[in-house]
Amino acid sequence: MYRRAVVAGALAAATPGCVDRLHDVAASAPGDLSVRSRYVDGNPMVDARSVLARPEELLTHAASFRSASSARNALKSDATESREFVERTDFVDDGGEAVLLIAQRLTAPEVRLRLGGISRTGDHSLRIAVDQGGVRGEVETDEPVVKTLLMRLTDERGPPERVIVVVGGQRAGITV
Repeated sequence: MYRRAVVAGALAAATPGCVDRLHDVAASAPGDLSVRSRYVDGNPMVDARSVLARPEELLTHAASFRSASSARNALKSDATESREFVERTDFVDDGGEAVLLIAQRLTAPEVRLRLGGISRTGDHSLRIAVDQGGVRGEVETDEPVVKTLLMRLTDERGPPERVIVVVGGQRAGITV
């Protein structure tokens, strides 16, 4: 694991702009699962569908999408980067093989989210670990902001039915 982190760090320094892809390569995942991720600083989702619509004590939120139209409807009209990521996704319900997962966390402004690892917890169930980079130790803040990680998953076994996303020790379970 340490070797993967060193390689990802060295490649990130050498190839600016490709950091999300490097984290995807460095993250541990089953061999029959393809993943691409994109970190977004802020909240690309409409407030009613985001972590901001959850009770105050729930700092982690996850959502899944099987079609382009449902994903676009959940995004703000000015969320250009997120909309571009959605446009490059071949959704299951649209004849493709991918599903989109969006993980959000209310946290400190200096935190960045990145894919940590994916493991199978059953035939059609996944556990996704999302790491909080940019800070050390426990992350606490009086003025939390939204951080978002978009993930495009393509599984040779078919789309997952259940996903647990873990960020900072908190879990968010979703049915895909």
